[in-house]
Amino acid sequence: MALKLLHLLLVAGAYSLAVIYVLFRMLQIFPGKSRWGKAACWLSGAMSLFFIFVLFLRLFDLRSWYLPFQTVAYLWMTFVFYVFILCLLFTLFRVITTWIPPLRRWLAPRMLTIQRGYALFTFVFVCGLLVYGMYHFTKPKVVELTLEVDKPVPDWKIVAVGDLHLGTMSADLLNHHVDTINAMKPDVVLLLGDQFVINWRDVTPMGYAAALRRLRAPKGVYAIHGNHEEYHKISHNNDPRVEQLFKYMKIKLLDDTALVVGDSLVLAGRADTSRLYTRKPLGELVDDVPNSLPIVLLDHRPDNMGQAHNYGIDVQLSGHTHDGQLFPMNLWHTCKSFFNGKLYHGYRNMEGTHCYVTAGLGGSGAPIRIGTTGEIVVISLKQK
Repeated sequence: MALKLLHLLLVAGAYSLAVIYVLFRMLQIFPGKSRWGKAACWLSGAMSLFFIFVLFLRLFDLRSWYLPFQTVAYLWMTFVFYVFILCLLFTLFRVITTWIPPLRRWLAPRMLTIQRGYALFTFVFVCGLLVYGMYHFTKPKVVELTLEVDKPVPDWKIVAVGDLHLGTMSADLLNHHVDTINAMKPDVVLLLGDQFVINWRDVTPMGYAAALRRLRAPKGVYAIHGNHEEYHKISHNNDPRVEQLFKYMKIKLLDDTALVVGDSLVLAGRADTSRLYTRKPLGELVDDVPNSLPIVLLDHRPDNMGQAHNYGIDVQLSGHTHDGQLFPMNLWHTCKSFFNGKLYHGYRNMEGTHCYVTAGLGGSGAPIRIGTTGEIVVISLKQK
């Protein structure tokens, strides 16, 4: 709870600085007594109070009535995020023009008109960007991987998806994705955590349980928990109805467990790192599995991919990062990867272990993707 509160405080602080800067720029262009200045102040103030209120409601395990408010709040935050970026770009433009005297003299008498035109462009452009992002959210791509391992492998098609964030994604869209996955005729379906961002009691009445139950895979549908299952007490829940829910959905949980599927493949699923003091060490998790079979590790967060090779893992699949979800956060992940060597999205061979971090299917906060694309990952294993 303390870490979650700290995270929310950081988000609220960053948002407050951004909206104050945007409002400051707006009042430079449109005086506070003008109708546009008053509208900017009232809209920013009202939506900011609404956003902060909804943000801190996340401290509680709320029911489905909260979801529409969350969607509106996070769409507003996305709007402020992009307006803030465009304001910074215009400020940079003004700084650059001060270094070019002829351009500065030409712009000086026209600057107020240019600023107002840019403000109108910013508003229209960002609104259009949000509409595009919500449409693009519904259009994931299929990523096909053929991975070679030094062991006999089954001729199976494995489909993996991560970060469904059901509660953000509608039941109708989930049914569409289930149809897409079933049309691929997978032998195994893997769910890589953060399936739910809602109270477990709402999974059935909102239609998600019936949709997931429709997944067809002869060798089974398997899932691990992510951080959101921890937040909403789906993971590590002693209520027998939670276990009954997963039985109804025909999903086998790999909660710090490993098992052999069809005498041909080992699936090992780790608990999320939010259970840092209770989850098994990786060595203990795979200690009793036959090393002669290919081992596929499911770990929601891609934090410890470097150590998978040390324990004979052939393939590790992770999610959590959403590939940043919104541009330019994906570029930020790329920069971090350059400096710290970690993998935040895509494929990498780490000392013989095939590692893939998927961008996921859903989204955090609001159903929107800008500059990134959701993924359904299709994996074929081949023997070297």
